[in-house]
Amino acid sequence: MRSKRLSLLFLAFTLSASAQRPAQPLHLTVDDAIHMALGNGTQAELARSNEQMARIARSEALSALMPQADVKLMQYSQSINLATFGFSLPGLPPVIGPFNVTDGQLSAAVQVFNFAALRRYQSLKSSAEASHYQNEQAENDVAAAVARLYLIAQRAQSQIDARQADVALFTRLLQTAQDEFKAGTGTRLDVAQGNVQLARARQALLIAQNDRQNATLALLNAIGADESSDVIFTALPSAPTSVPDLDPSLTTAKEQRPELRQAAEQVRAAQLTVEAARARLLPSVSLDFEGDMSGNRTNDLHWTRRIAANLGVPLFRADINANIARAKVMLHDAETQLSQRQRDVEQDVRRSVMSLQNAESRVAVATESVTVAEEALTVAGDRRAAGYGSPVEVDRAQDAYRQAHEDLIAAQADAAAAQFDYEHATGGIRRYITNVSAAAPEAKP
Repeated sequence: MRSKRLSLLFLAFTLSASAQRPAQPLHLTVDDAIHMALGNGTQAELARSNEQMARIARSEALSALMPQADVKLMQYSQSINLATFGFSLPGLPPVIGPFNVTDGQLSAAVQVFNFAALRRYQSLKSSAEASHYQNEQAENDVAAAVARLYLIAQRAQSQIDARQADVALFTRLLQTAQDEFKAGTGTRLDVAQGNVQLARARQALLIAQNDRQNATLALLNAIGADESSDVIFTALPSAPTSVPDLDPSLTTAKEQRPELRQAAEQVRAAQLTVEAARARLLPSVSLDFEGDMSGNRTNDLHWTRRIAANLGVPLFRADINANIARAKVMLHDAETQLSQRQRDVEQDVRRSVMSLQNAESRVAVATESVTVAEEALTVAGDRRAAGYGSPVEVDRAQDAYRQAHEDLIAAQADAAAAQFDYEHATGGIRRYITNVSAAAPEAKP
């Protein structure tokens, strides 16, 4: 009994220790984040459900064209009122029975010619294809959104690294100012300005750390991961080095964007719906079979059957014309949506190419500004040490240095985001989706 209690206490201690143990950091690349979002994200899961529902509707339409068969086996007690059928037999009561009946029935039917049902099936087949492309569109949207969140978190991490470097730099400058003040070659104003610069750097570091925490939480929520995990960003995306031409980009987008394929399939489905509505005016042919084995007892069962060929011709159906008119309106709407999608895709491509051009220029200017700011800070420090410069000159150089690094980080992050926007606009972002149904990758400690 005592050993059992010790075992329970040890188990409880182990569970408590494992619960208090911090979660291991999650090493993430952009591909990992996208795959986890596609495997665990709500938007992608709902899109897959919509595609599955469309395929089920297509299967239901196909079943209307396939042979149908039913089997029934009945055992019942029955009585018959002869007066219901206008019979009156001498010597017999008006109600005969009750008597037992054993009845086995087999019925089957097949559509030989039903053009309306065939066109309806083809329409739902096109709708299922459209839902497949809609699923691809949702995956592309998820991939682009997750990539943006990843870049935002990466930018925040880069800001933290830069702010930490600033804190280290201004700590050294403050120490230099304090040493000069003690040696009598500096002023109290230099020390005060050093303290102000260091305080600003520390405040900027706190802001960057808060931004990273918020960005990381948003990313973990989007990919369906444990939000208490810390993220280590690996294989960071780099800024693009060249801007693609506009005309090839437009051609690629027309070939790869799933929105255009979806809209085209919706137009085809609407056309088939119009044909299906018109086909209801045509005759339909079907075959029916009914077989019956019945009797009062099992030893006197006898087989009977009926085979029928049915020809149905609609003579007057007011709802058919209404359905045709409704289908034509749906076709017009689908064609309008296709035209709008084509304009939207062209706008997306043109805007993404311009954003890439702007981002490339910003990165070049920001890189040059960092070089100039570093040189200016070095010169200001040297002039101040030689007794020619003023504390104000050094202070301004430090502010310019910090701002130049901030602008470079922002420009590089915006350039990488512009690259993902371009790939989303042209449909090239699907190269990140190697396996849509892949499970989320395990955390890599």
